[in-house]
Amino acid sequence: MFAGVRLMRHTRADVVAFERGVRQLPEVVHCHHITGNFDYLLQVEVADLPAYEDFHAHQLVMSLPGVATVTSYVTMKTLSADTT
Repeated sequence: MFAGVRLMRHTRADVVAFERGVRQLPEVVHCHHITGNFDYLLQVEVADLPAYEDFHAHQLVMSLPGVATVTSYVTMKTLSADTT
């Protein structure tokens, strides 16, 4: 899964609080601070869609500070240089 996250505010304190919180989530394997429509792109690993639903509701939206919106993307296939 990937989750595009937009923050409510972009003060230094808000960014630091969000980044500190996201580091505490073992489901988030990568967190990228990006440009464009989102502030962060998270790569999330969970067992299945019900597990992501729970993670989304209880971790991303409810416990991370300053989150305005989350847009989720389901990975159907991953292609990389080592994929044959």
